[in-house]
Amino acid sequence: MNFIISIVFFFIGVGVGSFTLIPVLIIIMFGVPFTKTLEKKKVLNQNNGIIKRYLISLLILSIVFLTTFFITLNYFPAGLIGLLIGVGMVIILGFGKLGENESNVTDYFKRNEGYLNNEEVEKLYSKSLGK
Repeated sequence: MNFIISIVFFFIGVGVGSFTLIPVLIIIMFGVPFTKTLEKKKVLNQNNGIIKRYLISLLILSIVFLTTFFITLNYFPAGLIGLLIGVGMVIILGFGKLGENESNVTDYFKRNEGYLNNEEVEKLYSKSLGK
C-alpha cells in the first residue's frame, strides 16, 4: 500500500513542482534580474509594477508548494518520499528552462509589453538573443 501511495505522491510532486517551483525559480533567476537590468537601461516605464507582480506570484506559488508539502508530511507521511522524488525530478529536468533563454525573453516581452519603450526593446531583444 505504501508503494501505491508513493507513486501517487510522485505524480503529485511532478505536478506541484512543475506549476510552483519552476515558475518560482524562473522569476528568481530570470524575471527579477532581467527587470532590474531593463529598469537601469530606462527601457521600462517608471512605476511599472512588474516586480510587485513577481513578489505576489512568489508568495502565492510558495504557499501552494509549502501547503502541499506540509499536508503530505502531516497527513500522508508514506507519500513524502514519492513527493520529494517527483519534485526533485522536475527541478533536475527544469534547469534548462531557467535563466535568460529565448523562451523566457520572448514570454517576458509579451507579458510586459505595456510597460516597455518599444524602440529600446528591439535593440535589447536582439542583443540578448545574440543576434
